[in-house]
Amino acid sequence: MGLFSIFKKKTTEPEVTVVPPDGIKAIADGILFEGEDVFLKWGAEIEANKVYIKKEYRADRVIYQWGEKTILGGLKLAFKTVCWNHKQHSDIKSFESMEFLNEGAEAEEYFGVIKKHIEAAFGVPTAHEDLQPGEVSLEWKIKAVKIALNFYNKERPKVQLEIGWWL
Repeated sequence: MGLFSIFKKKTTEPEVTVVPPDGIKAIADGILFEGEDVFLKWGAEIEANKVYIKKEYRADRVIYQWGEKTILGGLKLAFKTVCWNHKQHSDIKSFESMEFLNEGAEAEEYFGVIKKHIEAAFGVPTAHEDLQPGEVSLEWKIKAVKIALNFYNKERPKVQLEIGWWL
C-alpha cells in the first residue's frame, strides 16, 4: 500500500446472483420466479434489475407489481410488493416481502389452493386462535422468512398471502 493509494478509485466487481434450481429450498434466501430464472434476494434493491412490470406511487408508499409469477414449486399468482415510506428510510427500496390479495367470490377457492400447496412444501402451519368468526390465519416460518396466509369473510371474502423476510 503506497502513500497515495487512498486516492485510487476503488473498483468493485458486480455482485453475481446465482439462481438456485429449487424455489422451495431457496426461500430462506429469496424468491425464485420459476421459469424465468429470476431470483430476488431478501433485502436486495428492487430497482437494481427492474424485473417488476409496474411501479405505482402513493403518498405514503410505492407499490411494485410483479405480475403473475410462479413460485415455490408451481404456485402461480399475481404478486406485488408494498414499500412503506416510513419503514424504508432511504430512497432505495429493498425487497423485504411480497403479497397476493384477492377479494370476492374466488377468495375461498384461492385460500384452499394456496393452503394445500404451501402445506405440501412446508408442512402443517401454525394456526392463530382468538379470531373473529369466518377468519383463518395460518403461518409458516422458514429461518428468517414468514409465510402468512389469511382468510377474512366480513363484508366479502378476502384472501391474503404474504411472504416476507423478518429478522
